[in-house]
Amino acid sequence: MSTSMALVTHLRLESVAAVHAGLSGLGLDWLSQQEEARLSTMSAPRRRTQFIAGRWLARQCLAAQGGGRWQDYGLSAPDDGAPQLLAAPVSGAWYFSLSHSGDWLACAVSSLPVGVDVECSDRARDFPALNEWMHEPQALADMPADPREQQAWFYAQWTLKEAWLKQVTSASSSRPSMRSARFTPCQDSSGLAMVGQGQGLTVAVYPATPASLQWEGSALEQVQWGNWKCAD
Repeated sequence: MSTSMALVTHLRLESVAAVHAGLSGLGLDWLSQQEEARLSTMSAPRRRTQFIAGRWLARQCLAAQGGGRWQDYGLSAPDDGAPQLLAAPVSGAWYFSLSHSGDWLACAVSSLPVGVDVECSDRARDFPALNEWMHEPQALADMPADPREQQAWFYAQWTLKEAWLKQVTSASSSRPSMRSARFTPCQDSSGLAMVGQGQGLTVAVYPATPASLQWEGSALEQVQWGNWKCAD
């Protein structure tokens, strides 16, 4: 975990079940009106659990970096789009991004727009077909021939594109096409994103570099991180 840059992206990965269990007895009056309205539309217990746990974790991460009481952070809850910070007990700009998959919940916080995506990546799927659907034809030249490598490549690209979309839409009202983005791994300072893979998980953060990413959560100790850049 590196801490050498002044601009830092903070990443935290937690179990949804563990977070929600810790909220027993807390109530829900800390949710914003938007969040309460959104929660009221959810009937599936699993989805409600994910939503509540994610909103609490986001406030914890924002308070840890920005300061103040976590209860004083207000978050939006749009039906279609990433949540935004509505109110904070401290001055200064802070941005956050949330993602969940299975029992995992990821939150990234930064002083600039940021995107995060986590996926449970151990399920067998038709990865050649998925890769063809997700990329422009010229990008498929980068796809590995080995089936196991195709699986890892798909999830790295999928999470990267999802994190990238969250970041660009948090800074702009327009939403570009997922297919329009192309990423390649790199070993030098030109990297703009980080991808961690291992233990059946893939996590991507955009933007982030080895020097700027700080992470928390024991599961993240088991993943191998790689540096990625936007392809020309």
